[in-house]
Amino acid sequence: MPILFIVIVMSGVGFGLVLPPFMFVATNLGASEMVAGFIVSAFAMGQFLATPVWGKLSDRHGRKPILVMTMAGSTVAYLLMAYADRSGSLWILLASRFFTGLMAGNFAAATAYVTDITPPEKRAQGMGMVGGAVSIGFMAGPAIGGLLSGNTAETASLFLPSIAAGGVSFLTLFAILGFLKESLPADKRLQMGDAKAARQSSGINTDSFRHILSRPILAPMILMGFLVFFAMTNFETTFPLWADAGFSWGPKQVGFMFMYLGFIVMVTQMFITGRLVPIFGEGRLLMFAACSYVFGLLFVAIVPFMFNPPSWQVMMFGITFTSVGGAMFNTASTSWVSKQAGDHERGVVLGLFQSAGWLGRSVGPTVSGLLFMTYGSNAPLFAAALFMFPVLLIVGVVRRRHAAEELAE
Repeated sequence: MPILFIVIVMSGVGFGLVLPPFMFVATNLGASEMVAGFIVSAFAMGQFLATPVWGKLSDRHGRKPILVMTMAGSTVAYLLMAYADRSGSLWILLASRFFTGLMAGNFAAATAYVTDITPPEKRAQGMGMVGGAVSIGFMAGPAIGGLLSGNTAETASLFLPSIAAGGVSFLTLFAILGFLKESLPADKRLQMGDAKAARQSSGINTDSFRHILSRPILAPMILMGFLVFFAMTNFETTFPLWADAGFSWGPKQVGFMFMYLGFIVMVTQMFITGRLVPIFGEGRLLMFAACSYVFGLLFVAIVPFMFNPPSWQVMMFGITFTSVGGAMFNTASTSWVSKQAGDHERGVVLGLFQSAGWLGRSVGPTVSGLLFMTYGSNAPLFAAALFMFPVLLIVGVVRRRHAAEELAE
């Protein structure tokens, strides 16, 4: 676990480095808010396509080879992003963003690695450690990326953050090769001769979806994953533009705000969620997390602007609630889903669940950009809060079905 923790931290640093300036650079290159949101969503599109594929391949060939392949690809993708900034091409920026998403599908292999080495009763704590590792990287990456990318929205640059992200990915590749041991024994891997595995080898296919939809608890969980990430990206994507409109912030300030958000997420995932799950259970925790996220969104959209001038310090109070709610929901939901899968299918089930989330992230940024440019800077926040209410309903339904199944047994 310690080596995997370091690997995930380094991956998070690379991902976070390019976040603060990205929306600013896209709009500076001529993209509208909606088009900039679409370019951001290309990362999630790549994740959606690649996550179940990497998950299935990791079930068949082991976790380590997949992590090696994807980190090598990430190195190339970030260097392409640096070139896009220098060339001023939106098309190359779009292609590099999509490619980073394809390679970032390694998260399915990383989470499957954790489930390989943790018993079910400690699964939530293990997932919390993974999320905490991402958050540590997310703290360092945006802070450094904001410093490297400029002080104002007009002067934002992706070149240095992208070069740094490529270097971090390259170092992570060697850390995996040299220090990470394989977690999935050969006798637990899917065999090439398995006819069903062969039919599912493409990752996203009819058999996989039928398998999920035939299970009354797992199916609504997949829908829940889509809705949650769709809601979350409505605010996350346009936050740099929202902060510029409300507080005249540039990449540096946005980077430090992301660092604060990463700190709250890290504390929640590493030290809080895993301890609360055995006491309250994933279901109750998910209900609390969704309510916390909605409260934070509505607070951020309304309360800071009651002051003249608007108060970013007050805004941070609401951001804390969204951070805690989002972090707790992500950790508890992944643990909840993993418990519905057998040892031989955990990679693909987690991959499909995560793909549903990344499908939500694929749609959300474009919608949030459209809402921002059409109805104003706060519109994505209200939309995100609205879409969390069906999530609360789904969590309640799944809890009741799960309780009924336990009684039937």
